[in-house]
Amino acid sequence: MSKPVIVIVPGSWQKPVGWNGFVQQLQGAGYEAIHVSMPTVGGTELPLAGLAEDVAAVQAVLQKLAGEGKKALVLGHSSGGLVGSNAIAGQDNVVGIIYLSAFMIPSGKALLDMLGGNPLPWMDIQGDRVVGVPEMIPQVAFNDMAPVEQARWGAEMTHTSTALFATPSSHEPWATATPCGYIFCSDDNALPFPIQQQMAAQLGPAPKTVTLKAGHCPFLSIPAQLLEAVKTLEAQLLQ
Repeated sequence: MSKPVIVIVPGSWQKPVGWNGFVQQLQGAGYEAIHVSMPTVGGTELPLAGLAEDVAAVQAVLQKLAGEGKKALVLGHSSGGLVGSNAIAGQDNVVGIIYLSAFMIPSGKALLDMLGGNPLPWMDIQGDRVVGVPEMIPQVAFNDMAPVEQARWGAEMTHTSTALFATPSSHEPWATATPCGYIFCSDDNALPFPIQQQMAAQLGPAPKTVTLKAGHCPFLSIPAQLLEAVKTLEAQLLQ
């Protein structure tokens, strides 16, 4: 059986360049891989985009693949878990979704609800957009990386629309027949390990998971190990 196309649904704040290296890792392993740029990240057209626009961007990719007769395996990172969950509703060519230190949000709840109703201390709300506090981001998002790499990737961050954080989710793939897996990042300071575990508990008594000793962005810090994790879960989800 041919490999599914890996459709990457990224999280907030990070520009596409952050995923280029991992896309190349996937391609080197024989996968077709597509990184979907989120309209809520770095947008300038007012009003800024929200969850619906992000979902539409992912669905456009999934529908194009369906038209080509290709199956898709969605990889959602961080807030991309919310987007991916909603984007795969009704998409028959999606063979599964992998949550990478990502938000699994119950229907009717928004990202902000999962944060306790308030932004986290390292989030700076600036009207219709939210950015990471520069002094805090190195230890929040890139704590498992060398200072030079922290500076490099910190400089590649931008704003995300606050609308993304306030819009409720409307689809729970794990409550349907969609195969789901979770990649835990045990040293994550942005989405701490215990919270990842709480969300992944929704996968039931025998969840398909892999745990990486990594911060929030293993696609930057340990891409080869992340590739092996994706391969492991793909095999489990598609068996």
